[in-house]
Amino acid sequence: MLLALVGDEMSDLVIDAIDRPPLLWCLALLLAALQRDRRLAPARSSCELVDASLVLLTELVPLIFALRGFLLRRGFWHGYMQGGLVAAFLLTLAVLLADLAIAVHGLHAQQALRHIYHVLDKHKIFPGILSVRYETFRSHFEVVSTVETDRNCNRLATLLYWSGRRLATVLSDGWTVVTAGQHLGVPTVLAGWTIISALAMQEVIDFPVSISAIMMVVTVTTLSIKMAWTFPDIAGPFYTVILIFFISAALGLQAGGAFSLGPKNVQPLMTARFAAPGDLPPWRGNNLPPYAACHITWGSPAAPVTLLDLAALALIAYEENCDEMGRLLQESFGSRSPRLEHCSTYDALPRWVSVRFSPARGIGRGTRVFALKGTSSWRDVYADIKLFATIEVLQALSKIVPILSLLPVALVQSIVGFTGNADVKLWNELEDSIMAGQSDGDAMVLTGHSLGGLIAQIVAARQQLPALVFSSPGVLYSARRFQILPESARHVVVLVPDGDVISTVDEQAGVVQRIACLEKNGQAASAAKCHRLRKTACEVWRACGDPWARDFSNTCGSYVSADSLGKPLVEPVADPWQVAQSEMGINPLAQEVE
Repeated sequence: MLLALVGDEMSDLVIDAIDRPPLLWCLALLLAALQRDRRLAPARSSCELVDASLVLLTELVPLIFALRGFLLRRGFWHGYMQGGLVAAFLLTLAVLLADLAIAVHGLHAQQALRHIYHVLDKHKIFPGILSVRYETFRSHFEVVSTVETDRNCNRLATLLYWSGRRLATVLSDGWTVVTAGQHLGVPTVLAGWTIISALAMQEVIDFPVSISAIMMVVTVTTLSIKMAWTFPDIAGPFYTVILIFFISAALGLQAGGAFSLGPKNVQPLMTARFAAPGDLPPWRGNNLPPYAACHITWGSPAAPVTLLDLAALALIAYEENCDEMGRLLQESFGSRSPRLEHCSTYDALPRWVSVRFSPARGIGRGTRVFALKGTSSWRDVYADIKLFATIEVLQALSKIVPILSLLPVALVQSIVGFTGNADVKLWNELEDSIMAGQSDGDAMVLTGHSLGGLIAQIVAARQQLPALVFSSPGVLYSARRFQILPESARHVVVLVPDGDVISTVDEQAGVVQRIACLEKNGQAASAAKCHRLRKTACEVWRACGDPWARDFSNTCGSYVSADSLGKPLVEPVADPWQVAQSEMGINPLAQEVE
């Protein structure tokens, strides 16, 4: 709710900034909030303070940041834009407090605000010249004080004193509104949400987390309705839009954590032998595959692994029981089955598995693959939120105002990194194991799906290792938060299915291989289905084929038809001009002959 209020005030400030004169509403709001006697004009000291504060925020703060950026060699304009964002945030908080003060004081304060705004607009008095034109401004009030006394707050100390009292009044009156006897519904809902959330977090009783998510939405909605009724001038249309966005995002993320998002008992992606004739034949591929990644192999030349091999390992990482890993590896790879070297517990964050492919004929280097599990539990969901909450909000706001396209990438990285660095414990143990294994001389490869793909990208960038990840969020804007350089992730290959929403979070810094995501009948698949690793692997097998001719019938029978193997899934797009001519009975070929 607080974020929605800040967003609402910032939206109003943006509209006010493009008015003539600019920031007129902001100036009137601050003056009305500092005024003690609503019948009198604001004191000259109040006008001087507001003038100085607005000029300081809008002009001096960006220049200070610009000089700081210039001295640190980050760029003058980079620092100037960063200072502008800081100034906008501070001004928004000041306006929000002023708006709350006026709302608590009620009708008289609102009348004073309208009067002040009218006078400022009539004489086109903008921030910076209010104290200069103070006499003209004061002459429009019904009762004019000819002698400035302490009662009119003409001294800075007195002004700060009454401002502090005003803030205390806002907080105390606001709490009274919430806890008053006629508003018992709000405390009841808050108490209910607290109890349900406590039950959802304990481990003794298996309490559905989704109920806590629903109760959270009910609580926020109740508080929002009460606030809108009590302070109708604060909760504007922008507040409603932003609040709905945050409620929807929180509900989806919290309720989504109540369900298992990945399989705990995994069936192999493919089998090394054909047990019986299936719907799909063995398919080795052709010389003209639709995707460039079909030609790439990873690891040592003596023990290469293909795209489908890495997809199978990324899927096996979802298996809950480590004792089942050996069977899955044997069924998926047959005589090429790698040796399982490490399997962390299923609840570990991240959960990762390492296997080693021995070199063919025992000559050359082997290939060690580290596969990381993606999002499959509520703990993984909260890790996703912690890592990408900031950039997700910025990307959502960019749908309204193109923030990310207007700001330099380095500045966005600074903003996201300013919210805090990610917990390096997420990949410390994995990095230690990789560095310990490098002494054997084997080639190292990382892979993973979703959240596992993200961590694989980070480790690959930090250790300069090759990686292939599936449906992973990007790392470009969050690079500073992950303590990596975006350029260090350019050797990572990211497989991005069309329609997958998770892959659009942040911006990809590696090599992106886009693949189709269609139903068996040729229609576009849903976003949830496009994010599934099995669906992605089946499209890769359909397009690239498998050089080991393994059986994919059990997994891909519902996604792939036999007559589509090796063919590009591109629907012909008709020329709209030719369509219009044919509907009008015109033959364009005949016209060309004539």
